[in-house]
Amino acid sequence: MLLRTSPNFRALWLGQIVSVIGDGMQRVALLWWATRTGGNALLTAVALCAALPVVLGSPFGGALADRFDRRRLLVIADVLRLGVTAALAALVIAGERAPVIICLCVAISAVGTALFDPTYSAAVPTVVPAEDLPAANGLNMANSAVGGLIGPLLGGVLIAAFGVGTVLVINAATFAWSVLCILATRLPLPAGGEVSARSVHTTRSALADILRDRTMRSLTGLAAVLNMVVAPVPLLIVVLAVDRFRVGADSFGLLQVMISAGVLIGSITAGTLARGRLAVPMLALGACLTLVGLVPFAASAVVLLLGGIAIATANTILLTSIQTAVPAETQGRVFGVLGSLSEGLRPVGMALAGPLLAVAGVSGAFAVIGISVAVATLAWTRGGATSSSSRRSMPMTHA
Repeated sequence: MLLRTSPNFRALWLGQIVSVIGDGMQRVALLWWATRTGGNALLTAVALCAALPVVLGSPFGGALADRFDRRRLLVIADVLRLGVTAALAALVIAGERAPVIICLCVAISAVGTALFDPTYSAAVPTVVPAEDLPAANGLNMANSAVGGLIGPLLGGVLIAAFGVGTVLVINAATFAWSVLCILATRLPLPAGGEVSARSVHTTRSALADILRDRTMRSLTGLAAVLNMVVAPVPLLIVVLAVDRFRVGADSFGLLQVMISAGVLIGSITAGTLARGRLAVPMLALGACLTLVGLVPFAASAVVLLLGGIAIATANTILLTSIQTAVPAETQGRVFGVLGSLSEGLRPVGMALAGPLLAVAGVSGAFAVIGISVAVATLAWTRGGATSSSSRRSMPMTHA
């Protein structure tokens, strides 16, 4: 098993599985605090401060990852987030109602994330053999799924028992754990750092390279459109539970958790499932989203679970492809630019949820999203970018 044979990857992975649970706890805690303190306006402000620096800053974080010691950058990013989270905890525990300062701290923490994420993605291929990349990416995705499942649940329990400040203190401790795990690894220096004095590839040049390459250009467009299209899904699940199934909070929670559970299952089995063509899991995802609003409650939960498995499989194929196809010395910039581009349209998709529901209803909205995923995938397939092993591709995020 990869965790036994690769001590460097094992240390990175152990740091992240704890850290992502803390991230899930903090996300719930901050949104709860914002709602109780300033209502919907502050809730929106906190959400934007957490998202926009990642979208705007990831290309610059990726550029740094190609020039400097990645181990040091990961430590800097986590130390920054540790310090900011500790400051947030101190403010909340002291009872300070300072929305501007809180939002500023959230934004600074997101800057750390914009540095950490592309650096981590570029570092994994340097410590894992190429044949083990699908398994490594699956394990990393399993971390995210575990964080999505356990973090919010544990955060809610701890908020009720001890308050928001305690949750933030615990998350600061998870960043400290991550730092210790990173310090226990050995990461090779990026090849691009050796020539940075003669030829520095900027974020602009990385974007130009992507746009010049037909396959990368089409995949960038596909990922951006699909991220926009599936962004409303968590909101639609709420409406599905309340308006169509008319179930209580416990059944609603079950529907919400099924996608994350499917992602976790798909991530664990990624070493086997994520070795085929990308179009297969994408079309399966489109079919699942089309069906979820048309079938009874129990079948809907199963369909969401299968959709999560499809998401994990597609994400693993995409991530593995880019790690094997893009030169190591430019992976940080490519991950940064592609992550920013693919995430950029998600807020647009969220904004379209309301009009889509008003026009099509919840069942129709799911059908529109599912059909859109299938159409986008088929259009991309006809363009010739169908191979998961020989073409460049890019990572996507799940709904």
